[in-house]
Amino acid sequence: MHLTKNFCVNLLGFLGVYGKPKDTLEARQDLQRMKQRATLHLEKRDKGCHYLGHACYTLSKEEKQSMFECLNSIKVPTGYSSNIKRLLNMKKKKFAHVKSHDCHVLMTQLLSVALRGILPANVQATIIKLCAFLIAISQKAIDPTSLIRLQEDVVQNIVSL
Repeated sequence: MHLTKNFCVNLLGFLGVYGKPKDTLEARQDLQRMKQRATLHLEKRDKGCHYLGHACYTLSKEEKQSMFECLNSIKVPTGYSSNIKRLLNMKKKKFAHVKSHDCHVLMTQLLSVALRGILPANVQATIIKLCAFLIAISQKAIDPTSLIRLQEDVVQNIVSL
């Protein structure tokens, strides 16, 4: 369950809705030095200023609003998980005080629904496959053949981003 929390916290950080943002000037400079993902390289503007273009996985204000409205409207059975509304800071559009079980429920049930239609298709497919992989490894009995296939799909999608 702690593995799921780590994935969830990092994924929400990449989306820009939890903790400190991961898409920083230093991260972009590292990509530029490694000569990877040219679409994410810094753009020089007038007077030597750098411009961070939006990454395909970072949510805009409208997308955050849509995602938080969806999560705010979700009702779950009593005892299933904590009230999702308590995890949301609607003013700042951030998650707060997320516990391990809440992350598990988010990653296995709610996140793929909340992000549907918000992100580009390739990013959405990657997140959905990552969620499917986490569902598969959290089962009591794991089928090794399906686990290998899921792992290959997730890795292939992450590399293609």
